[in-house]
Amino acid sequence: MNDPVLALLNEKGLSFTVSGKDYLIQCLNPEHDDSNPSCRVDKITGVLHCFSCGFKRNLFRHFGILTNPSSIRIAKLKLLLKELKETNIELKLPDGATPYNQIFRGISVTTLKHFGAFYTNSVTELADRVVFPITDAAGKYVVFVGRHALSNGNPRYVNYPRGVKIPIFPVILDEPTESIVLVEGILDMMNLYDKGLHSVVASFGTSTLKGDTANKLLPLKAQGVSRIFIMYDGDTAGREAARELKPLIEECGFEVRIIDLPDDTDPGDMCQEDVDSIREYIK
Repeated sequence: MNDPVLALLNEKGLSFTVSGKDYLIQCLNPEHDDSNPSCRVDKITGVLHCFSCGFKRNLFRHFGILTNPSSIRIAKLKLLLKELKETNIELKLPDGATPYNQIFRGISVTTLKHFGAFYTNSVTELADRVVFPITDAAGKYVVFVGRHALSNGNPRYVNYPRGVKIPIFPVILDEPTESIVLVEGILDMMNLYDKGLHSVVASFGTSTLKGDTANKLLPLKAQGVSRIFIMYDGDTAGREAARELKPLIEECGFEVRIIDLPDDTDPGDMCQEDVDSIREYIK
């Protein structure tokens, strides 16, 4: 497979060792005497990060090279699809799955239809719920997330089947973008999407990214995303999770900013005016 990062390292005569998904090189910061190489270069994107001095840069831009984004994205997508083919999960829509054709928690039918929301009585665990099919980057069903139709329904959410590793959602964006907003829940995401902010993804909670950050965010890299705005709930748990997650995402080569919401505010309740403000801010 074409490896533009490796080709550039060789062209510039930079010594390196392979370390997992990175190349390990001496830091390119002229102010850092890196006798013990501590600078990691992402094999796919060329984003480098020195964990000793904090120096961050894109390898191609460092050498004044205008890269061909399509070739890098193709390489990343090939890597991602290779990983997906190694999984043997076969999940199909339940029998009798019927599109959900009513407004749900303020979210329009158009948006619900866009994300394939349905209801079914053929699966006991999903009865009395609005169900969202979650797919991977290859378009395969991974899990069905059911939100109870009643506000006080317990439990509010169920995943079917249980125990499945859930990807970010949506994993494939509607259109190319350099910036996305990361929120906690699927209805947080849908409320923002419904009000015109389409560059938004849900992490399904505040802790799901911490153990597998790089793999879960790989599809975003493949689509050219370089900046992530974390917008979790405006409470203690949401703020702490955002602060803990920020360096983990930065290690994956993204620029990260935190949008701190007012107390007791969450993206799922934001009005049109607030969403419009967020859209302008991330631009």
